[in-house]
Amino acid sequence: MGQAGPAQPGRSRWSVVAIAIAAGIVAAIQVGKVPPLITLLQAELGLSLLAAGWLASLFNLTGALFGVMGGAMADKMGARRVLMAGLGGMTLAGVGGAMAPDPAWLLSFRVIESVAFLACVVTAPRLIAAATTPNQRNLAMGAWGSFMPIGMALALLGAPPVAARFGWQGVWLAAAGLALICLLAVAWATGIKRWPQAPSVGQALSWRALGQVVWRPGPAVMSLCFALYAVQFFAVASWLPTYLIEVMAYTPGRAGAATALVVGGNALGNLSGALLLHRGVRRWRLILLAFVMMLICAAGVFSTAMPVLWKLPLAFAFNYFGGLLPAAVLAATAVHAPRPAMIGTVNGIVVQGANIGSLAGPPVMAVMIAGFGGWAGTYWLMAVCSVLGVGLAIWLGIIERRLGIE
Repeated sequence: MGQAGPAQPGRSRWSVVAIAIAAGIVAAIQVGKVPPLITLLQAELGLSLLAAGWLASLFNLTGALFGVMGGAMADKMGARRVLMAGLGGMTLAGVGGAMAPDPAWLLSFRVIESVAFLACVVTAPRLIAAATTPNQRNLAMGAWGSFMPIGMALALLGAPPVAARFGWQGVWLAAAGLALICLLAVAWATGIKRWPQAPSVGQALSWRALGQVVWRPGPAVMSLCFALYAVQFFAVASWLPTYLIEVMAYTPGRAGAATALVVGGNALGNLSGALLLHRGVRRWRLILLAFVMMLICAAGVFSTAMPVLWKLPLAFAFNYFGGLLPAAVLAATAVHAPRPAMIGTVNGIVVQGANIGSLAGPPVMAVMIAGFGGWAGTYWLMAVCSVLGVGLAIWLGIIERRLGIE
């Protein structure tokens, strides 16, 4: 079967867009279900700190190592097929993981979940791009960027009460059930009878063609931007509960709820970025604004001179303005792809950068806390990442002007 073209003029398939974003949110829930349950898993399975760390970071490691190749494979095999396989893998891995009698069993199924997660996040944008008209694509692709913070916030808020009633196994089964529902929805919305033009099997990329995509300046710069953003976002998201407990005397429950609220601010930033892109704001300007505001807000969050009353609002603002960046970068994957059939590969490049940053953020933050004698020293991490990001945003603007990309 041949490649599908975009949606017909004036006829975006918003049901497909909504289901694709929902699939991303469900995938993000698989990531976010572990952190709030670490203590429970340690108690019931005898999980070591090292195993707990792998359980939480395995998704980022898989994306950091195989993001580009995952995107290329998705382009070759077809977006619909790979997305459904990813959701199916999450379903089976969730059920299998819920039966885990020991840490090794749980980690084995977590590996399957991480591969399935990568399959979802590199293919859903291809469906979104195909389902939307050119004048509505920025809005839809920008909204796609909200999948991670929404999924993480839902997991942070939902996992503890579900676990309190049904155990951690109940969380795994609930997440698997959501993946199965999404699988059925994708199969229904993208079936040949409902959507004859749905993206199908693509052409295999040669190593030469893959190299041309990887070394295109636009995707490479966007990947670096996402990496610098992810270092900051995941560093703050991972350490904020500890900071709230140690510095602001929050209880663990209150710190978890506050962290979920702050992470939710990132989703609002994504949606705001999508609307701004739809109204014609240039991508590089949104990325520039994101890095500048993250720099300013982080200064207040970690400053010893800033009144405690302002720290949580500033953390919310940090995440809100930071959310402009994923919207801008993920919306750009469609326009920087040499052809529609290679959107998955370009998205894989961006995902790989994001996961490298996500993997590096928490441990680098820990080194900064220890090396600079406390939380105030961590601002240097934010400063370096943001200053480099400002330069990359300007560079991306120059690249897009040269290529005539709107």
